[in-house]
Amino acid sequence: MISNQSYKKLFESVFELYNLPENKSKLLFHGWHHINFVHNMSIKFAESIDARIDMVASAALVHDLNYIFTDKLEPEAANAKIQEYLEMSDFSPEDTSFILGVIEDAHTEYRENRTLSLEAQALSDADTLFKSLPTTPILFASKFLTQNKYDIGKLANKVVAEQKPLMDKGIYFYTDLARSQYSDWAETSLHMWENVLDSLSDPDVAELLDIARQNDII
Repeated sequence: MISNQSYKKLFESVFELYNLPENKSKLLFHGWHHINFVHNMSIKFAESIDARIDMVASAALVHDLNYIFTDKLEPEAANAKIQEYLEMSDFSPEDTSFILGVIEDAHTEYRENRTLSLEAQALSDADTLFKSLPTTPILFASKFLTQNKYDIGKLANKVVAEQKPLMDKGIYFYTDLARSQYSDWAETSLHMWENVLDSLSDPDVAELLDIARQNDII
């Protein structure tokens, strides 16, 4: 149980935001299902490394506001809105600044060459775990394509370009808990996306996908 009253206010306001009808219909990949999972797992990872749980949980709640308020994939695109929600929940300027830093440092595209705080490590592991769950490519990858107007090649390139260097450097996950329980899933997921990328250069697969597009199947 997190006793921080600012966190409790933030949870209520963010829950309401994500459950507005317009956001439920728009956020096919980054909706409340994603936020709730990352929030809960980030708390578990934070507990395992003695990170500040209230800061990690709060960062998890607002780490994807860019998908609500902007058309950008970078979290800092929504910094003004994140700051607004934190201030409305009575976070101090110091905690607000810290949470913004945690969110940016934990972002998959940025973290390869950064030194992450314990709090950013916990958030990163939770967010990365969602991407590597065995269920995510089957149930949610198509939702990402629709939500962000991507095609499968663009997504596969993005996943491999961002995640393979992290895997090669041994920082795909940071916490021992995530590494011990989920590394097999992560390796399998990344290998699958590498295979997707490879398959797109196969002429027979290309023909298959072209016909599917022409018939409005994909």
